[in-house]
Amino acid sequence: MPAHESPVAAHAFWRGKFGREAAAYLAFARCTPPVRVPRLLAADAGKGVLLLERLPGHHASPDRYPPTPLAHQDVCAVVDALGSLARWTPTPGAFAQVWNYRHRLDRYLGYGLFQDSDHQALTHLLQEAGPARNFAHGDPLPGNILLDGPGVGLLDWEFAGYYLPHLDWALLWILLHATPEARTLIEERVAAGGPAHQAAFTVNRAMLLTRELRTHRELPPAPRQQSRLATLTRDWDALRTHWRPDRRHPHSIPQPGPRRAHPHPDGDESVAAWRVVSGDAQ
Repeated sequence: MPAHESPVAAHAFWRGKFGREAAAYLAFARCTPPVRVPRLLAADAGKGVLLLERLPGHHASPDRYPPTPLAHQDVCAVVDALGSLARWTPTPGAFAQVWNYRHRLDRYLGYGLFQDSDHQALTHLLQEAGPARNFAHGDPLPGNILLDGPGVGLLDWEFAGYYLPHLDWALLWILLHATPEARTLIEERVAAGGPAHQAAFTVNRAMLLTRELRTHRELPPAPRQQSRLATLTRDWDALRTHWRPDRRHPHSIPQPGPRRAHPHPDGDESVAAWRVVSGDAQ
């Protein structure tokens, strides 16, 4: 049974996430989620080590952005599993709200990642989405998803908690750009929930696309990175037509200027830490 070692155990941000992940596995032992999760066997916070049960199955993909489409049955299984998780209610007090969306919008505007019109439109959509928050895994990368026949297992729960509805689907929608079927299925499921759900999905995609764009612009240039950056930029431009339908050629997200001495826009989650966790910095 493998030990899962925190890649940056000395970093305060990840020490906090380590504690949250260990607490998540304890919460799952008290209230079983609708997806398979490994049992926590032991934890050493000082060394940043979790000893977990090994789950059967194979990763949905070894790549953060799978270059080829996922199989139909895998797409359906993963989308269904994340939808079931969003409808699950953990033990009260076991998980907290993770993002303060309004503060996050303000930070992104301050860092030049949004234009004023984007901030205004997303603030309106945030109001339209309403106060509802759903439980989410928070980081359903293909490498965190285990498939075993129709069963789906999820690993790495350090970002789990409450978000606007459809956070997990929003990230999956971004990462599976090479699987149009997944995007179509997710969009249909969201639309069935009504305008508030569509607004929440749009806000989540905006937050995540902005993060992915910022990160890819700060990575060293490489063919794969440049290809992803082009795809993310197209997705961002298309998303902005939701609130700027009059723009035939919407402007891309502002290019970052010289690096400034401020935290990464996702809080203490530095780009270097993000690279280690993603395991896919090319």
